[in-house]
Amino acid sequence: MTVSTRLTGYEHSTCTDALVVDGGAAVPRVGVAVFRGYARVALHGEDPAEQIERLHAAGVAPDLVRLDRSSGTRGPRPELDAVLAELRAGDVLVVTGLERLASSVLHLVAVGQRLHAARAELWALDESVDTRKTPGEGLLAALEVLAGLQRALTSSSTRAGLDAARSRGRRGGRPPRLDHDASAEARRLYGEGRSVTEIAERLGVPRTTLYGHLHRPS
Repeated sequence: MTVSTRLTGYEHSTCTDALVVDGGAAVPRVGVAVFRGYARVALHGEDPAEQIERLHAAGVAPDLVRLDRSSGTRGPRPELDAVLAELRAGDVLVVTGLERLASSVLHLVAVGQRLHAARAELWALDESVDTRKTPGEGLLAALEVLAGLQRALTSSSTRAGLDAARSRGRRGGRPPRLDHDASAEARRLYGEGRSVTEIAERLGVPRTTLYGHLHRPS
């Protein structure tokens, strides 16, 4: 969903000359920095009005605010993809908070890389992050360190969970498969009209494991 009401006059000048002359050659310079806003709310029950008002107050024109309504933090964000594709050198992407922009530190790093590639800036109001004041390369490097930390913590947490499960006599990984005799017994019971749930409970395997054996040739 895109919030769109055409207004003009919200371009922010970054230099006074469109061109400079260097050795007789005309070299383009960034003439204006366009403020582009992005907001995100839950698919149901969340009003985006406050975010949009804050973006307007920060200098984003109403027709340059893009809004995603997503069912979760990892849901598709077509409007975010669109605004990132629109960014040009000198533009400023404005968000009320980093949690509205990205679903994780890893995602934030990916967004930061796209901003860096476009030579655009980021302004997050809640966190007072403004790469026009703090060099973007430094911010991106810091985010990459945090992303590495998140990967390490996730891996450590996974290993700790598996170790705890093993200590309780459980093992991680794929569910156990049925041997030949158990598979034959499962098909016999299924042929007698027993339910998949009943057979799975009797044999001590998940129903998803059982389905593969029921339809496999003997």
